[in-house]
Amino acid sequence: MRPPAVQLLMRLLKLLVEFKIVDLASFSAIQQFSNEYKAAHTKLDMLVNNAGVVRPPINKTEQGIEATTGINYLGHFFLTHLLKDLLIPVKGRVVMVASKAYEYYGITLQMLEGENPELFKPVENSEIEQYCKSNIARVLFARELVKRYPELTCASLHPGTIDTEVYRSSGKLYLCIASCMRKYWKTPEQGAQTSIYCATADLGEGNGCYFVNSELRAFNEKQIDEDVQLKLWEVSMKVVEEFLESKDTS
Repeated sequence: MRPPAVQLLMRLLKLLVEFKIVDLASFSAIQQFSNEYKAAHTKLDMLVNNAGVVRPPINKTEQGIEATTGINYLGHFFLTHLLKDLLIPVKGRVVMVASKAYEYYGITLQMLEGENPELFKPVENSEIEQYCKSNIARVLFARELVKRYPELTCASLHPGTIDTEVYRSSGKLYLCIASCMRKYWKTPEQGAQTSIYCATADLGEGNGCYFVNSELRAFNEKQIDEDVQLKLWEVSMKVVEEFLESKDTS
C-alpha cells in the first residue's frame, strides 16, 4: 500500500491531468492539437513521443504516407516541429520511444530519393519491415534533433516487449502466438520505466543517445548513417512544409 503522502500526491496529479486525443495519421488533427495546446500553455517541459502501431488497419495516412512510418515516425516529427517553440526556451526534453526492431532493417539513401521517396510509399499490407524502418527513423530523428537544437535534451529508447494492444491488428496467427508469450512480457508499468528515466534523469553524455532498461546502450552502427540521418530530416521537413503551405493558401 502506498504511503498517505504519495496517495495524496497522486490524487492531486489526477486533478491536473488534461486528456486529449490526437490522430497521428492526420496532419490536420496534429495541427489542431498543437494549436489548442499553444492556446492554453506558454511552455512545454517534456514531450514523450510514445505512440506506435504494428500492421495498422490502414495502409496510408491523410498525407498519403505509408501508415506505419507515417504514424510511428512522421506524425511525431510534425508534432515535435509544431511544439518546439515551447520546448526550446525552457530547455525542454524530447523522448522518442522506439524499439530494438530498429536493428533489423535499415534505411538507405535510395529510399529517400525523388519526389515520392520509397520509404513513404504506401504498401498493400504493412509488415514487420515497415515497423522496423519506422523505428530506425525515430532513432535517427532523436540524434538529428539534438544536433539542430542543442538547447534540447533528447533520447531514443527500447522499452522492452510489453503486454499492450499495439499488436491488435497483426492477424490471428500472431495474436495466438502473442497470447502464449504474454507471461514473459513486461507489464505497461514496467515498460514505462525507461521512458520515465529518459524523461527525468540527467542524461549527461547520453544526450541524443539510445537507452535500454534505463541504461545507455551503444547504437547498432550498421543502422547509423549520418548522410541518411540528414536526408531523412530533409525529406520529412519537405512533407511538413508542403502541408503547412497548403494550409496557408487554402
